[in-house]
Amino acid sequence: MNDSPSTAQKWLAELLGTAFLVYVGAGSAAATGFIAAGTNVPFSMAQLGVISFAFMLVIVGTVYAIGHISGGHINPAVTVALAATGKFAWREVPGYIISQVAGAIVGALAIFVTLGADGAKAAGGGVTKYAASVGFGRGSLIEAIGTFMLVFVIFGVIDRRATPGWAPMAIGSIVFAIIIIVGPATGAAINPARYLGPFLVTAVFGGTVGWDQLPAYLIGDFVGGVLGALAWTALATSRRGAGVENAAPTVRTAP
Repeated sequence: MNDSPSTAQKWLAELLGTAFLVYVGAGSAAATGFIAAGTNVPFSMAQLGVISFAFMLVIVGTVYAIGHISGGHINPAVTVALAATGKFAWREVPGYIISQVAGAIVGALAIFVTLGADGAKAAGGGVTKYAASVGFGRGSLIEAIGTFMLVFVIFGVIDRRATPGWAPMAIGSIVFAIIIIVGPATGAAINPARYLGPFLVTAVFGGTVGWDQLPAYLIGDFVGGVLGALAWTALATSRRGAGVENAAPTVRTAP
């Protein structure tokens, strides 16, 4: 008897997992804006901390829930990084990315249902944007740095030599930490699906989005993810050339 999940089950797991991530994570940012709408209260580190914590908690819960089904990537940058280093089959990449982006759109739609279309648009729809002082090149670099760190940690915690059972907590924790520093500059997407879902839904509903910023998020996240994977692989490969000891694809994720 084969107990392995089917391809359709893996796709559905990635869709739902990414939907959860966007609804709770990006939704927490939109909810913060929704509550502050019409007030003169400036955005504070306390609010950023709450948003970061929401991302952390939804990642931890989601990876524990679906990691044993699909691997819990919930991030196209993670999927591509795994494939680029031989830990995931390239033939499975398109199905995973389509599922992740579809899930992100579902999660973003759920934000609009929860806050109402007008309220969600007024709150930014959970879309990440550059700060006024950040341009295309710097924005791409910042996103690349954040995604590099995320994927580097993911590769480390899924290695067989890592302490078992702690991967979801470690991944959620690094996401929390990255958002604290990267969030004020770019919103800390560090996940192409997390960026695209709210972006596309907000655009469809007539909200304000920066089409000129979209390429920077995609370039930064994918390049940063692959570089993070390559850096960890180079660091962890034994001197004998025996290769890196990798865990089974059970807990791999991102924001």
